[in-house]
Amino acid sequence: MEKKSLNREILKLSMDSNPSLSNVARVTVPIITMFNDPNTSFHDLAKVIETDPDLSKRVLNIANSGFYGFQNRIETVLHAVVLLGWNAIKMIALGSTIISKMSEVNKRLYEHSKRTALIARFLATEANLYKVEEIAVVGLLHDLGSFILETYFPENHMKIKQYAIDNGVPSFIAEREIISVDHGEIGSWTLEDWDMPKNITASVRWHHDFKAKKYHSKKTAVIHVADVLAIASDINGPYWEKVPEIKSSALNALGFTETEFRDIVYTMMNINMEPLIL
Repeated sequence: MEKKSLNREILKLSMDSNPSLSNVARVTVPIITMFNDPNTSFHDLAKVIETDPDLSKRVLNIANSGFYGFQNRIETVLHAVVLLGWNAIKMIALGSTIISKMSEVNKRLYEHSKRTALIARFLATEANLYKVEEIAVVGLLHDLGSFILETYFPENHMKIKQYAIDNGVPSFIAEREIISVDHGEIGSWTLEDWDMPKNITASVRWHHDFKAKKYHSKKTAVIHVADVLAIASDINGPYWEKVPEIKSSALNALGFTETEFRDIVYTMMNINMEPLIL
């Protein structure tokens, strides 16, 4: 089969011609960037959220939902931000923009992304990593490239799916065969163009090609393992989907022996993990 390579320039031209997804970055990127700025205040964060009526409404709805159980009604975005905290706001911002767009196009990919985020948060906690909620955010974003392929390159997306079925390989292998790149790289290109922090873009880029010496290898190891577990545990997934192998180097990076990892998986499958706020 003749390859039709996809590169960064082609991707950017396609996305610029249909800016619906690119517009997501207008509010989301400043919010994510604020988390790396120690001088950011709740007032600064509230001002950015208030520039987007839909996100403002979502934040207030969640603050007034039964999930948090606040006794008095929350009337302002600033009050909601102070009560919910930084990590919850980060999750809500992404869930109300990028992930919501994904749910409109591919409900199953949306559910897989949420499942991966939940598992990633659990694994990161077990591995005693810091910024656990940020790792969960990477879990939400890890398959952004798959969403982009389906949205902007539907013909290639169908060819990739058919190749995966015919050859019994995971989708990322089929992508490399058909378009010379995989969805991890495609997603990282987009996130880099949106000025997302490197610790997020790197883990998205390498989650199917884990290497222990790469930048932020422990975070990437979590996403690599969580992604595989999310696919394997999806009883409603397509019969043809090939579950990738978990690299032993990823388990080693997280400090898990095979026995410890089996115990972690057993525990994970038998508890109700705290849901994501989206």
